Amino acid sequence: MFALDNINEFQLGITTYCNAGCPQCPRNILGGKLNPKLPLCHLDADIIKKTFTDAIVKQTKQIFFCGSYGDPIVHPQFLDIVEDFRSKNHSLYIYIHTNGSAHKKDWWMSLAEIIGQNGRIDFNIDGLADTNHLYRKNTHFEKIIENASAFISMGGIAEWNYIVFKHNEHQLKQAEDLSQSIGFKKINFRKTGRFLQQDNLEELDKWPVYTNNKIDYYLEPTTINAHKNRSISNLSKLKQEYGEDLYDYFDSTPIKCDACVGKKVSITAEGLVLPCNFFEHNLYDLRFDDQSILPSSNQLHFDNKQNQVEKFINDHNPSTLNIHNSSLEEIFQNPFWNNLVDSWNKNLNNGRIFECAFTCGKKLTKIWDQHELTMEKRFAITGDSKGLGKYLKEHFKAEGISRSTNNLDITSQQDIEKIALDSLEYDVFINNAFDGPPHEPWANYGQVNLLHEIYKQWKKHNKVGYIFNIGSIGANTIVAPEPIFETYRVAKSALQHASKQITQSYKQNIVGFKCTLISPDRLDNETTRTRSNWTGNGIGMKDLTSAIEWCLSCESNTVVDEISIYCNLLHNV
Repeated sequence: MFALDNINEFQLGITTYCNAGCPQCPRNILGGKLNPKLPLCHLDADIIKKTFTDAIVKQTKQIFFCGSYGDPIVHPQFLDIVEDFRSKNHSLYIYIHTNGSAHKKDWWMSLAEIIGQNGRIDFNIDGLADTNHLYRKNTHFEKIIENASAFISMGGIAEWNYIVFKHNEHQLKQAEDLSQSIGFKKINFRKTGRFLQQDNLEELDKWPVYTNNKIDYYLEPTTINAHKNRSISNLSKLKQEYGEDLYDYFDSTPIKCDACVGKKVSITAEGLVLPCNFFEHNLYDLRFDDQSILPSSNQLHFDNKQNQVEKFINDHNPSTLNIHNSSLEEIFQNPFWNNLVDSWNKNLNNGRIFECAFTCGKKLTKIWDQHELTMEKRFAITGDSKGLGKYLKEHFKAEGISRSTNNLDITSQQDIEKIALDSLEYDVFINNAFDGPPHEPWANYGQVNLLHEIYKQWKKHNKVGYIFNIGSIGANTIVAPEPIFETYRVAKSALQHASKQITQSYKQNIVGFKCTLISPDRLDNETTRTRSNWTGNGIGMKDLTSAIEWCLSCESNTVVDEISIYCNLLHNV
């Protein structure tokens, strides 16, 4: 799974320095003193340039400048680093997270010119002039807005990330209006999971913020249900199922590693290559040494009183995982990566890494529940082994369902019932698999039968989510059954009607989930290109992902009945 040729994204935490003092950041202790365990360093630009050769950068799709402990913009060589990446790959997507409260306007204008249109900056601004500093301590709202405006004025693409707390929940509309007037592409209201106390797995009702060695004020979770973290809200239900300590859940939950799914790894300011920044947190976050420091740590983080992740890294000679000592090619030869993947199939008493189960398990997904971004919703898709299904699975990082992936068959009623029950764990279900192939008499309306069962289960459990049915424009044309019935056309017609009935249920407020039918013309993929009727034209599969993303971005009271996508099959022929 982890191999250099497979990596599409590198997340670079190039510094442990930061100009802010956010109270829930492990860089400091509750917004006060600096974490004494943290090494203060910048990752040298020359090391980065040497590591990321022309060949590696050309095969990379995204560089994400983020940070577990620091803000990338305070690195003294940051512009030089970004410019080097851009010079090596003009189509590379450069993505940056920052508080934005440093440098002058001309610095930001230069950064916009370097990044161009293939990239964006997310400015983390948690409130307005009278509230942002309560979380983003030591930052200045007016300066952030000035810098963001300068970046956008030079054509830079920017979004506004806004953590919703009790103290800023009354300003959401004002912030949204301001973001539009400045030119942000969108504002993302984040549903924080940071109030989860990890020793007892309960939500904290307040978080102390220190100034000059004493409590100055408290942060509190939002009171608006729509902006609460779903996993935190569902803790009681999860405990009813697995017990108060959730041991059985962590021992058995399937681990869907975000790094594996996204084909990405993280590089720390010290040069250590790790699967994610959650591993880095285990190295320096002081709560692992002192459980009285919020949000504490769980007893399962430790093996014989030693941090489990830290021990796992040390057992694999961390110097050989460091870009100061080894090339990326050499680093991915370390057995660390295969042993990590193998650990996910073990139980907690036999080598399963608790951090992996805690962060990337199936039902407690507080990290991914923070965002309304499409890429961070939980997707499932049938028929994921080839063609459109494979493309959608990769794009949305979806859970695949097929005979080849997990031995589930939509022509089996037993399997249909299992798929429908499993679908309750996902936000978006894409009903893609057809039980054809076209014109075969054994096609038995499996796609429709599955939709019926999913509707029944989602309605029974008061599910909120979205179902997308992949239909066909062939359903719109009536043909004579000569020499026999076209089972594909007939089955897609049945799907069309069933999908629209579910849309009607949402419109009439019978159910809380939406349903949209997407009916494409001939697609452009490896299967259709081999057919005798291929004319050189088909619908790009990216158009279908765009259609799905647009539906998901619509207002909560809006549902799209059907999207029909046609193609000029003789275009430029």
